[in-house]
Amino acid sequence: MKKILGIISIIIVFLLGIIVCYAESINQEQNNGYTSLVNTFENLDSNFKFYNLKSNAYLNKTLNKEEMKNISLDIISSLGLEEANIKWIEKNNKAQSQVYAQIEEAEKNISIIVANKNKKESYIIVDILDNKVYKDIVDIYAIVEETLNTYSDKVDIYTCIAGEYEKKLQLDKYNDILDKILYNMSAKEIDKIEDENLISVTAFSKKIKTDYLEYLGNKINLNIGFRYSENEETTMIYIATPIIKLDY
Repeated sequence: MKKILGIISIIIVFLLGIIVCYAESINQEQNNGYTSLVNTFENLDSNFKFYNLKSNAYLNKTLNKEEMKNISLDIISSLGLEEANIKWIEKNNKAQSQVYAQIEEAEKNISIIVANKNKKESYIIVDILDNKVYKDIVDIYAIVEETLNTYSDKVDIYTCIAGEYEKKLQLDKYNDILDKILYNMSAKEIDKIEDENLISVTAFSKKIKTDYLEYLGNKINLNIGFRYSENEETTMIYIATPIIKLDY
């Protein structure tokens, strides 16, 4: 009897292991690799400065002002923000009509633009900058993507996490950090640009499931950047997908 119970216990443990691994795999699929991006950044021992999420959605129709405002309110509501904190700016002229909504808090700035591009097209832009918390970028990405997909089948999202080292890094340290990022992201380096105070690496990561870009005949979905500031004597590091959409 004890032998049978022992065998059953081993089988149960084995099955639980499979279930846990499967659940982790499903979770990884659902967040498109962003958990790996966050975990990779967390292991770099840099001081978190900010994350930025920029998204663009394109619609094959024009919108009236009420529709523009309702889309903005829907995005704001999905992000759990209060309508009372919104600053509204509306523009209506021959060149373009648009609704601009902004929420600015102590550690977070969110702007939403809904506008007509021409007589047949319109677009939605969501720009989120947060300098307090970076781990919620996984949930924020999912919320923004799901909300914009209800309006458009063409949605592009660019995200970037930035950190800081309080010194100038030596060349071997740069290489160590790059190797760590590429390894943790299961990524292959595609191109590297270097000058005196700047390094930019483009790569393709198997863990990131979002859309990729074409560059030099290759797929890329990961961009790593370093910028040393001589005035502040600090080194900024940027990890972005698919590319860094900031001036750095």
